[in-house]
Amino acid sequence: DLVESWVEEFRDAHGRDARSAAAQPFEEYWDWVRTLLVTGGAGQPGWLAQGDAIVAGVGDADAAATLRARLRALGRRIAAEWAKPSRHRRIHSTFFQGSPNLQTWGRQLERAAARDAGDGTAIREAVEKIEREVDEALRA
Repeated sequence: DLVESWVEEFRDAHGRDARSAAAQPFEEYWDWVRTLLVTGGAGQPGWLAQGDAIVAGVGDADAAATLRARLRALGRRIAAEWAKPSRHRRIHSTFFQGSPNLQTWGRQLERAAARDAGDGTAIREAVEKIEREVDEALRA
């Protein structure tokens, strides 16, 4: 399984935040990582399935593959932060909890996919914006 192959990467990420790791055992953290990436919640599929759906309309196979890879990498970065206990995370689930958040990013990606001309440009621009927001959040 793809996500299971990333377990050591996430074990390292968990350990890098000593405060969060002290508050949450790795097994619980890993369950939340898998929830975000695979299971999803609140009526939404996991990040990986959402990413596949977002790029489904991109007709250029190379552009679709590149976008899919970027979305997967982005999802891994987001999951590493989001899976922490709420009081320790810098990425939230909904706008009610704070910014940046998964709900807003999901809507941005869906709107980009809807307006994309089939070449991936609109989706790429949305991904780049989210990447910048993740960078900013993780620097804070």
